[in-house]
Amino acid sequence: MTIFPKPGIIYGMSKEIVKISPEGLDVANAYLQFGNINAVAQELAVPAHKVTELLAQKDVKRYIDNVYLDLGYRNRNNIASVMDEMIASKLEEAQETGIYTSKDLADLMQMAHKMRMEEIKALASLEKTTEINNQTNVQFNGAEGNYGKLMEKLLKNA
Repeated sequence: MTIFPKPGIIYGMSKEIVKISPEGLDVANAYLQFGNINAVAQELAVPAHKVTELLAQKDVKRYIDNVYLDLGYRNRNNIASVMDEMIASKLEEAQETGIYTSKDLADLMQMAHKMRMEEIKALASLEKTTEINNQTNVQFNGAEGNYGKLMEKLLKNA
């Protein structure tokens, strides 16, 4: 059995489900295509201020960021592939000519390592932010009477 995504729900790169309105999705996709608020407004026959409002929504921004980072050379898999090709090319050149500097290869390896570490740091930061957003904080200032006793019982059982 195949399960299709619900309309208006986008399954993002970060394993979280992004709920986005159909209008927001239309504006986001048009913005990704044209890259210009005025062009989007003209294409969709919507006032520019409405396009700006929709683009400012958190879910629309998250959707655009996910798509942007998933395309072309900005995609982490594509970046890794290009770095692997560059390193392989440098090794092949070194074997063929017998002339190479270890600095060239070390620089490429260092760059690949730095990029990977930054990616890990960004993913950890994203997970931490998601955890904080999903956290529920409860503060009880000790109201008196039956209400206060009820709240204490509820908080102890939570």
